[in-house]
Amino acid sequence: MAPPPPPAAAAGLKAVNAKRYTLAALLATLAVAAIVTTFFVLLCPARITFSVAHTGSSHNSSGPAGGGGGSSVLSLTLAADNPSRRAKVTYESMFVDVSNSTAPGAQWDNWVRATVTTRMPRRQPGRTAAIDVTVPLVDAPWTQDFTGNMSSRFSVMVTAQARFRVGVAWTRLYDIKVSCSPVSFFTEKAIPAGAAAAAGSAAGLPVRCV
Repeated sequence: MAPPPPPAAAAGLKAVNAKRYTLAALLATLAVAAIVTTFFVLLCPARITFSVAHTGSSHNSSGPAGGGGGSSVLSLTLAADNPSRRAKVTYESMFVDVSNSTAPGAQWDNWVRATVTTRMPRRQPGRTAAIDVTVPLVDAPWTQDFTGNMSSRFSVMVTAQARFRVGVAWTRLYDIKVSCSPVSFFTEKAIPAGAAAAAGSAAGLPVRCV
């Protein structure tokens, strides 16, 4: 049987083992940190941008069953752009509000909730997706005030919840809120004389949302 190592040699051996254990623990910690960092980088959401790609309006001079009254409908199409090649997006919900003012501070003093006619949840497998929106209005003095007798410039607020898929992994829900202005729903022919020049400059599409 070999004699036990001297006390000094045993102490040195313990010190070497302790250093090895410390180095191994450090390497394991770094490996876990690298994996976690890579995981969060891969699952970071794509930068989605919105724009108003199309607008329009229609008017029905008679109410239901010829009962009079009449109504108007403002319509718009939102274009959602996802530049990421790896992250697919699904919009779980979306709300659109329309204001008849583009002035900062007074922008949301007078607004209506629009109807998102595109069915939700809405998957966006490709780069772009179209989302259709309408604003039904019943003819009344308030409607004329809201539309500025078909000459107002409008602001559009988009509020959405979306989640992203990278490979087989899904992210948590993310809130998206953007504002688009100035937006015009009326063609030059529908705008009364004298207001066409003021509204014409707002009709340029697409209108980028920020």
